[in-house]
Amino acid sequence: MTAQTIKLTASDAVAAALKRAMPKTNKAQLALAKYISVLEQHLEQSLLHMDDNMYRFFRHFYVSTHDLTLQVGQFVIDGKRQYLHKWLESNRLNLVAVVSTGQKGGDYSTVQLTRYVTMTDAMDINQLRKKTINELDALLKDNSLTDSDFFYKIFPDFAAMSKAEVDENYDLCPVDVASLKQFIVFLTKRANKMNDVQRQMLVRQAQAIVRIAQAGSNTLPMKKNPSHFGRMYYTGALNVQSIRTVLRHAMLGDCYEYDIRSSVVAWKLGFAWMICEKNGIVPHEFNASFATCLSYLTDKKAFRETIRQQTFGGGTHISADMQLDVVKQALTAISFGARKTTQGWIDRSGKAFNPAIVKIIADEHARSNFYACAEAAAYMDENKRMDEIITEYAKENDPALLADTELQTASGRISKSKLMSFLYQQSESIVMDIVRREVGAVYKTVLANVHDAIYINERLHSADKKRIELLMRRETGLQFWYLDEEKITGYKGISDEVRKAELAHKALIAQQEQLAKSYVPKNF
Repeated sequence: MTAQTIKLTASDAVAAALKRAMPKTNKAQLALAKYISVLEQHLEQSLLHMDDNMYRFFRHFYVSTHDLTLQVGQFVIDGKRQYLHKWLESNRLNLVAVVSTGQKGGDYSTVQLTRYVTMTDAMDINQLRKKTINELDALLKDNSLTDSDFFYKIFPDFAAMSKAEVDENYDLCPVDVASLKQFIVFLTKRANKMNDVQRQMLVRQAQAIVRIAQAGSNTLPMKKNPSHFGRMYYTGALNVQSIRTVLRHAMLGDCYEYDIRSSVVAWKLGFAWMICEKNGIVPHEFNASFATCLSYLTDKKAFRETIRQQTFGGGTHISADMQLDVVKQALTAISFGARKTTQGWIDRSGKAFNPAIVKIIADEHARSNFYACAEAAAYMDENKRMDEIITEYAKENDPALLADTELQTASGRISKSKLMSFLYQQSESIVMDIVRREVGAVYKTVLANVHDAIYINERLHSADKKRIELLMRRETGLQFWYLDEEKITGYKGISDEVRKAELAHKALIAQQEQLAKSYVPKNF
């Protein structure tokens, strides 16, 4: 039996009414059990990906009632074949009520449970906090969590696939289960800087990955979804690319991350220099023309800090870290083509995104300061000029791109943003293939690929890293590729630390109780 973290119990009134409508043997019981099981899965999936307050404050869920209806199916009820979900609604015994209806084929509906059903949640963050560390460890060691039924519900096609077919359709990402379990303990007992919504979602996602990994040789299968633009994406929300960085690091455990330093700006500078050099531009002219972007590439931390100070100054309640995050978002948006307008921008995959600058920096005064900042203005101008140089060159030298419908606007004209995204992503794929090839050549193992970054099992020797960077530049002809390195440390020993603190607290309480018992008041 699969261990669901969500457990629903229908009221006796529902069971009795359905029994009257389906009097033969135990058909009513089986039908209701199926409905409950399917609904539990829908609610669990909803909670797994909710990063807002809709459940916390209102107990709302995001569910496709259309899918729920079809998956539960039809039964002979009151002498005729009909959908159980519809029958419950028509008899005012529905277990879920629609708060707002989603668009057909688009957003899910917002629903809430009715008085005819109660829910218990084994992974509720408030309940987990109340558990001792031994109780929490016992929950995470529950053998039922490794039940293969859960795995095959998530990946039903695995049962009929050969190994070759699995390799063709999936990437298997290794999971450090021990680190991930300790991460759950950390979220429950220690992560005080996260709000409850973030912690709740991360706990659910981490626990789901643990269950999948334990049932599947300590790996997380990720179904491939290649993009026309050149990247490899994965379907679903539980994959190494889509989950939050903190969860990704917990999942991978001890390893090293290598990512291209300021990849989009590095690519633009490299491509623009290649074009300018062909047109007789000498290095010092190029350097003067794109001095701000070169400065950003050299020391982006100092560059961002300068803009942060000029954008926000000292008269704001926003923390310095949050200010810096806003500046990062704004500079990233600019590198992808965002301007001062309210229009959104196109990311590297060709997907349309809001927000633009006006939404990233919501405060009008701060936004005016950002636009007035010399560094930000120059960065925006240089990115715009590089975009124009690169797109014009591509149009002239590869006319086939103009006929690619994926790169066109609704009116049939070439989209500059999509073209830039396509060109970047093609280059990114090529250069990361070089990195992966050379990492393998020095007998390191690639654990995960996240677009312009890879995670490997061991640190590269400095000489190997420099050699790979040289090959990246030489083989692509783009001269500004560099790799940044970060050591990732898995979560360890948190249970022991918490257990020690709990024992110390228990000993202190016992000592205080003993002192209270032995206290003899003085007679005055």
